[in-house]
Amino acid sequence: MATDRGLIYLIKQVELGVRRPFMEVVNVHGMNFAQYTALTVLFRLPGLTSSELARRSFVRAQTMAETITVLIDGGLVRREPDPDHGRQMLLYITDAGIARISAMADDVRAVEDDMLRELTDEEVDQFRSYLRRCRDALRSPSARIGTGERSGA
Repeated sequence: MATDRGLIYLIKQVELGVRRPFMEVVNVHGMNFAQYTALTVLFRLPGLTSSELARRSFVRAQTMAETITVLIDGGLVRREPDPDHGRQMLLYITDAGIARISAMADDVRAVEDDMLRELTDEEVDQFRSYLRRCRDALRSPSARIGTGERSGA
């Protein structure tokens, strides 16, 4: 019988360990997790629809609609009509939104630095690479859930 490697549990422990200090940083800057994530996603990927932004921000569409309303009212995000689709609106971070996440950057970096303090720069690069590869593998899983088999085997 195959046993799990304990990696999922370990990943969850890391997530829980970083969550509290990260949420403290975000809260000190007057934001919540969904707002911060939406701004950073729009900074990297401007011009998303609300539903695309919700998927990339790890929240439901309804939560994103509420989040976007607060960000637009605060002048941190703007909506523009999609030139290729008449009724569709695209979201963009504003200069004020960029300033807000920039003001948080050192504090967010400090949380990351604390998490990674036992790793060398090379190990951090490897860790980032491993995490991206794991993320990408899960986007198109090859495992057959519940069968104990792997596709292609």
